[in-house]
Amino acid sequence: MFKKVAEHWKRYNPYALYAAKSELKGEVGNSYLTWAWWVLDPVLFMLVYVFITVVVFHSKGAYLPVVVIIGLTVWNFFNKMLTISVKIVNTFRGIVSKIYIPKYMLIMEKMYVNLFKMLISFGIVAAFAIAYGIPPTLRLLYCVPLVILLLFMSLSLCVLVAHFGVYMNDLYNVVQVILRFLFYLSGVFYDVSERLSSARVLGVSVGKLMVTVNPVAYIIDEFRKIIIYGQGLRLELFLYWSVIAVFLLALGLKLMYRHENSYIKVV
Repeated sequence: MFKKVAEHWKRYNPYALYAAKSELKGEVGNSYLTWAWWVLDPVLFMLVYVFITVVVFHSKGAYLPVVVIIGLTVWNFFNKMLTISVKIVNTFRGIVSKIYIPKYMLIMEKMYVNLFKMLISFGIVAAFAIAYGIPPTLRLLYCVPLVILLLFMSLSLCVLVAHFGVYMNDLYNVVQVILRFLFYLSGVFYDVSERLSSARVLGVSVGKLMVTVNPVAYIIDEFRKIIIYGQGLRLELFLYWSVIAVFLLALGLKLMYRHENSYIKVV
């Protein structure tokens, strides 16, 4: 299977990249501000949530706006990818019914689009960090493997929901409910390690438990520790989630390749 994946990747990845570039250009093609919206949109979105968190709910904490912006950056990427992927085969049924393309490449096209937007958001994170006097360190390089982990974890879950979404019409609604629940458990607006450190379940800190059962909570928490506090990568947790991501991706690709010929009959 992995040989087939490698062959298909080499053959169809240029299509995914081209489609992603076309989609990005199409988003701003009729706009007066064109590419500036790629910066303005996340900035305005983040400022609204920072206002709600700091002013409306009176949340306090060191570097709270930076904490919130990092959480939103990671969450928006993950949330958009999962939401899009549930119905992605149905969305592109006009393409998959006429030509063969590995169905996960449809997900990759959307991933390239959202990765580009996420990198812009991280540029905004950097600007806020500088504004708050957070000094850059060489440990920021740990963000690179963390972004790769986020991509692999998102892709693995996207492939799984894309497969089952072909056969389960209600899966979209189920995923939406799960994502709303996960949003509050991922520490988007608060520091999981700090806020939940004192709470315990069966003698285990809820903060530590959260980053071992929720990959989004771990990734957000890890980005904050690296960017804000200059800490290193927690290797054990990183390897733990990397193994899970690779396993889930292998499982999802196996299911997709085995059943992809029947997709068109269903959609």
